[in-house]
Amino acid sequence: MLVLAAAVVCSMSRPALAQAKPAPAKAAGVFDDDKKDSGTKVPGTAKGETVSDRDAIGFTQENVATQMTELEERMFRLSEALRGLEPENASRLRLALKFSREEQILDQMRETRNLLKDAQLGKAETEVRELLAKLEHLRNLLLAEDLDFQLKLARLRQMRETLGQLERIVKEEKRELGWSRFAVEQRKRRERLTARRPDLESLLRDQKAVVADTKGATKEARPAIRDREVKLRKAAAALATDPLFADQQPPHLRRADSHLGDAVTALEGTDAGAALASEERALGTIAEELTRLDEQTAQAERTVAPPEFGRREVDQAKNRGVTDTLAEVSARLGDAGVALRKDLIRASASMRSAEQGLAKTAAEPAADDQAAALETLSKSRDGLAQSVERLLVELRTELQARLIAELTEMHDFQASIRESTQTQAPRVLQKSRTALIAVAGLSKKEAELGQRTEHLLALVEETDFGIALPTALRVLSREMRSIEGLLKEGDVSAGTIALETRVEEDLLGLLQAVRRLPPTTPPAPGSPLPSDLRERERELNRLVAELKMIRLLQSRLNDDTVGVHKSRPETAALPPALRREVEALETAQDEIRDSLAKIAERVEASEDNP
Repeated sequence: MLVLAAAVVCSMSRPALAQAKPAPAKAAGVFDDDKKDSGTKVPGTAKGETVSDRDAIGFTQENVATQMTELEERMFRLSEALRGLEPENASRLRLALKFSREEQILDQMRETRNLLKDAQLGKAETEVRELLAKLEHLRNLLLAEDLDFQLKLARLRQMRETLGQLERIVKEEKRELGWSRFAVEQRKRRERLTARRPDLESLLRDQKAVVADTKGATKEARPAIRDREVKLRKAAAALATDPLFADQQPPHLRRADSHLGDAVTALEGTDAGAALASEERALGTIAEELTRLDEQTAQAERTVAPPEFGRREVDQAKNRGVTDTLAEVSARLGDAGVALRKDLIRASASMRSAEQGLAKTAAEPAADDQAAALETLSKSRDGLAQSVERLLVELRTELQARLIAELTEMHDFQASIRESTQTQAPRVLQKSRTALIAVAGLSKKEAELGQRTEHLLALVEETDFGIALPTALRVLSREMRSIEGLLKEGDVSAGTIALETRVEEDLLGLLQAVRRLPPTTPPAPGSPLPSDLRERERELNRLVAELKMIRLLQSRLNDDTVGVHKSRPETAALPPALRREVEALETAQDEIRDSLAKIAERVEASEDNP
């Protein structure tokens, strides 16, 4: 069944692709080569009726979509039937079905049918090509020999997705906890402000009495008024240094102290008018400070008003809902999901208690419950991150063995292509048709190498294996694509052979570097070197391997730069083709620089923390 399903997948949409091209192309079973397109006969039409090319192509695509629907149904039923008897094949079918539905292959087929119906052949061709890529991947899943590796990759994606959702939940819960603690502080602040208001009112009242007495005071009464003013100044200074007011940096009380001091000085002399003016200014600033205190109290009250608690309760309920949903789907993570689910259930219970506290405008109990939820969530996040790291090490270990095997085989394959190119070169120069066909075949082989390199690149990027390794594989892929294009054009010049030789050498150098790359994740920037000698040696091997790849890349880029420079004309304006080459060199240099910067960041951190 798996082989049959793969064969069906392989044949799907190819007729539609052929017919979707603007150039005339006929699909087997749809067009008759001996008839004109206008006379195409489609199954289901009445005798003598003909349909247009557009309808025929659309019918073919609709037929493919019907086959895909049936295939999905069969994969589902067969996976259920094989669950107990052949668990590996059942997993293979479930994985393929999951991919098909996540990529919405059926929906895309129906959309392509509509594009074909509307004669939007350009868009339809793009959609069909994308469908072919997806169907190719689906076939590979059904026939994959490394199913365990594919399943681990799928599990890694699920765990990373779950970890991302968990990070967002933790971030939101931190925000909720921060507001609750802020509400607790605001309530305490409001209480302190309310407690200090009588002192400020008393100060204001006493200053009013002094101002009133000063207005009708005789010379003999001024010393007594001065003494009262001195006491008021000390009281104002003490109030200004109170922690509550000191934190608020009371500008009005500070100005009042200055005015009170001027009034005391004036009362010691004979200028009663100046004393009265200073006292009135002091009275005004004290009144301003009282107004400011009332405004701050009102602001604190608004912050902890019931409507604010209601909004936070709704936000907390939403975060709890997301947590409950994640707890339900975490079962798909296997062993790692068991502990995660239990922690999420406990965190959800704490969130519910926090909601109840917020509903009662009880900020402090809500903050305690939110802190408990956050602690549980953080623990779950750290545990899941460790599980992801363990899975990554497993995948990288397997991937490293695959890289070594693939690069070794690709090196031999590239050497074979280069030798064949050298063999066919003299005959191509003699315009031999057989030699040109052979070179075109070599182009296809080089394309296969490029595809294999791109596949390895995708695996390396998904598993975060190495810093410079992705860049090296990307550069190799570009070089292989360049060789493919040259061979397709029949170019077997010395430059083409030199490029093939360079790719051979690059594959060999990359192979040597990959052998030294450890599968573990590099230490975070800022981490000291491991104290264990074996671990330290492992990190040094990682550094040596990364630097070898950087050196290889930079050396090749330097060669390319020299070559481009030699081909540069004497005119100031660069030809478009040469400008594109310069831009490609610039892009490659940026990639190398970014990789080297990441390595340097780790090395500098290790030197700072030996």
